[in-house]
Amino acid sequence: MKILVTGAAGFIGYHTVNRLISDGHEVVGIDNLCDNSTHAIKFARLSLLGIDIAALTTQEAQQSSIGAFRFRLMDILDREDVLNLCNQEKFDIIIHLAALAGTKPSILDPEAFFDTNTKGTQNMLDAARNSAVKHVVFTSSYVVHGAHAQSPLKENDDVDTPMSMYAASKRAAELLCHSYASAYRIPVTVLRLFTAFGAWGRPSSKPMQIAKAIADGTPITLLNDGHLVRDFTYVDDIIDGMMMALSMPPTQVHGAPYSLYNIGRSKPVSLLSFIQAIESAMGKSLIIETVPDSPLTKGESVEMYADTGKLEAELAYSPVWDYEEAAPIFGRWFIENYQVNFNM
Repeated sequence: MKILVTGAAGFIGYHTVNRLISDGHEVVGIDNLCDNSTHAIKFARLSLLGIDIAALTTQEAQQSSIGAFRFRLMDILDREDVLNLCNQEKFDIIIHLAALAGTKPSILDPEAFFDTNTKGTQNMLDAARNSAVKHVVFTSSYVVHGAHAQSPLKENDDVDTPMSMYAASKRAAELLCHSYASAYRIPVTVLRLFTAFGAWGRPSSKPMQIAKAIADGTPITLLNDGHLVRDFTYVDDIIDGMMMALSMPPTQVHGAPYSLYNIGRSKPVSLLSFIQAIESAMGKSLIIETVPDSPLTKGESVEMYADTGKLEAELAYSPVWDYEEAAPIFGRWFIENYQVNFNM
């Protein structure tokens, strides 16, 4: 199949493209490479995908040296460019990953988060509608579960009390996906991802920040005296779940070809236990400073982990990587690549 991946230079984007070309698909990736602080790791990811960073231009796609993959600098907010690309290429599937992430940055710059995460998603849905795309896969986040969040988090929970613009923009994008599926009969699958970690992770994510602090010997501050529970999900599980969803487009559900799934490990893990696993792999201890502040001040709850029963029942897929196995792999990867192939 011919597949468009937005946010192709990102953490999930890199792993998605890598899997798709390994599986024999024809892939076009776009990314605006907008954040100067993440250029080093984004360039490293693209290089691994066979893209010559020095030759990148805004005018044309560059062919990968390792597979059926082309990459082009493009912003999903450039509506005309996005529409033209999809009309010219006639994609079978769009995997829409491009987004701004993080609760604190979204509080500081709400307009940018609304524009990219909500308006950008509408642009992609319009492009899918106008070019007869057969299936759209959109990645949302567990952060849409707001003030009423009670774990395990389910797909049919009340998510109408977001506590940050990041959460609100992702929830708005989910609603747009349902609206387009209903109004235009475009099959749309929404995947809510839970605390992803693994090689080439997003620098601002908690697992990457923990590994950096261990490597640098600098302290990290933990809310609620360190007593937090998350659903640390290894990236291979996320990609496996995505590929399963990709192969099974939704049919009519309540009048719309729309599906929503949690992709998480569904095994609550204390943040301190996760830190210990990374410390063991990296052979160094983390300097921890704790404060009693509630995570609610940052737009999240103390416990946030997934119920993946729907994923297992409808797609016959269950994540398999426990953090005890995956965290050491991540820790060793970080040691080998930090300040060698990327900086933070």
